[in-house]
Amino acid sequence: MSFFIQNARWLVATALLYFCSCFGQTFFISLFAGEIRQAFNLSHGDWGLIYSGGTLASAIAMLFFGGYIDKYKITLNIKVVIISLSLLCLTMTFVNLIWCLPIIIFGLRFFGQGMLIHIPAVAIGKWYGKNKGKALSLSIMGFSIGEAIFPVIFVFLFSIIGWRYSWIVGMLILLMVLPIILVLLSNERSPNSKQENQSQKGMKNKHWTRNEVLSDWLFWAIIIPFLIPPIFSTAFFFNMVHLTEVKNWSLITFTSLFPFYTGMSILTTLSSGWMLDKFGVEKILPFYLLPMALGLLIFSYSTSYLTAILGFSFLGMTQGLAMTIGGTFWPNYYGTKNLGSVRSLSTSTMVFGTAIGPAVVGKLLDFNINYDLILLGMSILGVIASVSLAITMARTPKISSQG
Repeated sequence: MSFFIQNARWLVATALLYFCSCFGQTFFISLFAGEIRQAFNLSHGDWGLIYSGGTLASAIAMLFFGGYIDKYKITLNIKVVIISLSLLCLTMTFVNLIWCLPIIIFGLRFFGQGMLIHIPAVAIGKWYGKNKGKALSLSIMGFSIGEAIFPVIFVFLFSIIGWRYSWIVGMLILLMVLPIILVLLSNERSPNSKQENQSQKGMKNKHWTRNEVLSDWLFWAIIIPFLIPPIFSTAFFFNMVHLTEVKNWSLITFTSLFPFYTGMSILTTLSSGWMLDKFGVEKILPFYLLPMALGLLIFSYSTSYLTAILGFSFLGMTQGLAMTIGGTFWPNYYGTKNLGSVRSLSTSTMVFGTAIGPAVVGKLLDFNINYDLILLGMSILGVIASVSLAITMARTPKISSQG
């Protein structure tokens, strides 16, 4: 509690950034999937390709713009990103031309899922040393809150004002939160997000550059299993409308189960922050994909809301672990001086992963592949990736947190 009190203004600010990122996340955009497909007469595969194309473009953009947080003040980055995201929400209200849809999806994914996850994670990595896991776990509560409340709120808004005007509500929320964030960050924590923080170096006692990271075997051994959560969770939530149709579930009832997912994500996030600071990321990393694998397995055989609650709970466990593990691994192993550009590799790869899931699963559905079978395949791949991480970390020297 004393840690939160001493760092409240910065933790609340980063939590609000994670909260704002929800408007570019798959779980939010997928709420509109049925209406968008109907409005533009799109098949599952067509919508999946549009979504994946916009997401893939945003992943490429992250490689070019992710390092800007190393060059410019965090408040300038935040102003540009949140204002841009709010305008895109407004644009979604009036879009009628199908060629505009991939552009809007690109913007939502780049500014929302990309930059508004990247900025707070990099800032925390630079602001905190040995307590970065704890700081991340507290800040990510902003994302978890949005994930819990937005599906219920916006599905309800559909019936009142329609799906298009619901996006205006999103715009208003962003514009109301922005001034609060700027006030909280009027005094930035020292060392700040732009300064060079010499207190934490990575492997070989140095601050790694992006090119050095790309030539390191560990990066490639880690980044491929890191793709599992964004690929599979995006594919799952992107196709949740289809899932409810297959299982003969009510969409409103199904989305009302999100708090179970979010609640477990919150519990896991809070506990994982403590575990990462105490035991080290290398001890936790090999196991974090196993709950997702079990959750997907449950959904592949699930026939009731009760089993869906159990599946959501296991998916939430991996979600909570993934958010803190990624924010801890990169500064610990590669240092903090170039953290913005280094972590942009991870963020862009993560965004790239979210582009793959909807496209591949959408096409499989168009080919009439049973969705339960697809979920089972995802579960098996999750177990294989977990084994790969265990082998990788066994070959990698332990890196202790500094600060």
